[in-house]
Amino acid sequence: MRPIRMMHRVFGCAETTWYRGTAPKIEEKQMLGQVALIAGHTHAVAASAVAPVHHLTLLQAIALGFLQGVSELFPISSLGHIIIIKHLLHWHFNAHNKNFLSFVVALHLATAAALLLYFRKQWLVVIKAYLGSIKHKKLVYDRESKFAWLLVAGTIVVGLVGLVFEKKFKLFFDNPHYYWMVCVFLMANGLVMLAGDWLKKKSDRRGAQNKTTEDLTFPVGAAVGAAQTFALFPGISRSGVAIVGGILAGLSYEEACRFAFMLATPVIAAAGLLKVPALFKHSAHAILGLTIPAAIAAGLAAYLSTAFLMKYFETRKLWPFAIYCIALGGIALILAR
Repeated sequence: MRPIRMMHRVFGCAETTWYRGTAPKIEEKQMLGQVALIAGHTHAVAASAVAPVHHLTLLQAIALGFLQGVSELFPISSLGHIIIIKHLLHWHFNAHNKNFLSFVVALHLATAAALLLYFRKQWLVVIKAYLGSIKHKKLVYDRESKFAWLLVAGTIVVGLVGLVFEKKFKLFFDNPHYYWMVCVFLMANGLVMLAGDWLKKKSDRRGAQNKTTEDLTFPVGAAVGAAQTFALFPGISRSGVAIVGGILAGLSYEEACRFAFMLATPVIAAAGLLKVPALFKHSAHAILGLTIPAAIAAGLAAYLSTAFLMKYFETRKLWPFAIYCIALGGIALILAR
């Protein structure tokens, strides 16, 4: 009798003499109808898993592209912002959808393309330096080659760690129960930048001279690049921790920003290139109308952000971005309750 009563509670039917085998036909039809309704809902949920980026509108796609281009380079965490804004604005697109992967790949490639375009002269010098190392049969033979191989040293660690742990971190933080941790990490990102400003100010007061990137040793260059691994935590900015690492190593803000962006280019590009096959899947064609304008928005935003920040850090510091991250993280945390 207890299982039958439980079925009545689940399907919403009134408890009658069903268990005695004398249920009226009308109640039987009611139960079968509700079973069909639940089955239909289950089918709809399953179908949404293969639908093209469920509930993502063109305006949202362009907004995500713009957000990726800006927040990937501004020291404010692109992943943290996407998670927080998606939550606050109640955007219900399916981030686990296979088509959404191709969408994200396009945004990363557009951001990397913008960085390559902005620093095209520096990258030509770097490529010539690599070729020169082969010609001279020596890794470091001048300042340009030193810079080129510092980029390699700074990229290896973050590349290996990212390949191993990126999926695990994303699955962990996609869980809405850990949304509060994203807010906390965003505030921690702000505190790290404030600490970087304070330590840099202390160093300047002692009369320390700013170094160039070429003056760094390979272990120090690798450490600055490895700092980017903290960006696996949503809310921690890749560019933010790399710039802080650079100024703590003795670089000026402008030089640290340049090194951080040059380090980020192969990392961001690799994140996209490793998943390029997703762009050519037949199912991805269904969202080209969203992907193309979003990628254009990401590329333009990334290029303009790079130009702005390189000019900004000629004379300014990190603290405005730090205050912003602490404020947004705190507000998002309060609103989540």
